[in-house]
Amino acid sequence: MGERTRADSRPGHSYSYRAAGLALDVDVYDYDPARLPDGIASALLKREFARMKQSLRSGGAQLMRAGTVALGTGGAASAASAPRAVRAISAREAVFARRGAEFAGTSYLWIAARGGRLYEMRFDVRAGFEDDGQVSRSEALAALGEAIAHPSAAPSADSAPQVDVAILWDPATPPSERPLWTAYLYTRAALVAQESEDVQLPLGDHAASFDEELRARLIAVNLYRQLRRRNPAFESAYFADLDRVETAGFLREYVWRYLRRSSWTQPDGLRLAAFDAWRAAHLRNHVPVTHGRIAVRLAAR
Repeated sequence: MGERTRADSRPGHSYSYRAAGLALDVDVYDYDPARLPDGIASALLKREFARMKQSLRSGGAQLMRAGTVALGTGGAASAASAPRAVRAISAREAVFARRGAEFAGTSYLWIAARGGRLYEMRFDVRAGFEDDGQVSRSEALAALGEAIAHPSAAPSADSAPQVDVAILWDPATPPSERPLWTAYLYTRAALVAQESEDVQLPLGDHAASFDEELRARLIAVNLYRQLRRRNPAFESAYFADLDRVETAGFLREYVWRYLRRSSWTQPDGLRLAAFDAWRAAHLRNHVPVTHGRIAVRLAAR
């Protein structure tokens, strides 16, 4: 969503980012470095963090844990997420559980100080979008550390053309399945956008890699389970099959057998013989389905 306005009169900037099931808001406040030293020990930082936590508590959120975290390391996902080595930036963290009618999931609050700037960050993850622990908290931590440590310079006139990652919706998507395919497409778009930061992608429809297809189907089937828990009458023949596949531990094999593209190299560790025997009994009439596409286009100037 880019930069947004705010009522707060303090100098600085605010930014919002949205994807299916994920929301990140970042407020950056400019201070005199003498008043706001780097680190997490200043009175100003502690006071602002207490205000952030109280704001969530007043809305009925329950504090689960609080402590410190390193921005820029982000756990197992950080190596793939950050293109440059990032020295860890200490931040305070508070994790809240939320179970309201409009939002059920987890909210993360982070606050850090660096170079006279105070960074207040809130990351909301809907239930069902964080089961693997990667497309969410760990990647956000790595990306935030990268952004704070290495602010992007404006592109020069002779730099590579800027591109956008576009989601192309399928009008034939069954209405009841739109949230599931939205999650699938947003996950793919996020991974393609990340890839475009490191390599120049060809324009046009983007063919998913094996890992991209696997991650997107996993996120979608996790959301299907969440929807089923909320409403046992919710039905989707395709995702019911995919649920059985993933529960049996064969999602990697499914993606290879049913969705393989000619450009893919077979990954290690596939149990194809076991999957073929399993699917002969459990997927006799299965038809693979995909709704929507991802495209890479020149950015509008």
